[in-house]
Amino acid sequence: MSERSMSNLRLPMIDATVFLGMHHADPGVRDKCLGFFSRFYTSSVQMNFAQVGICDAIIWKKSRALQDVYYPFMDVLHTDMAIQRQGCSEQVLQRAANDSLFKGLPAEKKLLAAQVLEHELPFYTHDLELLRLQVLQPFLQPFENTPERPALPEMLQRLYEQSCALVIRNEDFQHVG
Repeated sequence: MSERSMSNLRLPMIDATVFLGMHHADPGVRDKCLGFFSRFYTSSVQMNFAQVGICDAIIWKKSRALQDVYYPFMDVLHTDMAIQRQGCSEQVLQRAANDSLFKGLPAEKKLLAAQVLEHELPFYTHDLELLRLQVLQPFLQPFENTPERPALPEMLQRLYEQSCALVIRNEDFQHVG
């Protein structure tokens, strides 16, 4: 599916902090992300290739044993939820490279912000730099509070619980972009 047709679906855009947030050391982040994926499981979300790559880079830094318990969950979630992955159009690349509002951001964050703005996408993130970016404010979406512990479909929930041996910390996001 092309970037243009995918963005027309108006599916929420997420970044690596949301996808990997289901395994975050902070239980508040973990519960928000698990609730998010439970809520959007049947309708899908989108990620750009750079953010998918950041997830992989972080996981590949973990031990092989942790990768082996994590990847079955990730594989099934990506497939069953039909997470839409997309590249960047020339317009997005130009905006990321030239927009002074993105000055100081790493390239992968510039690309993500440019995609959100170019296609006016609802955007979910836990990334503090992106949350503070003034130009993204109209597109940032709050995570809903869920009174109960959210759950995924039964088989996926089992895989998730096994995958929780892998824990992500804020430091894991450094030096992967």
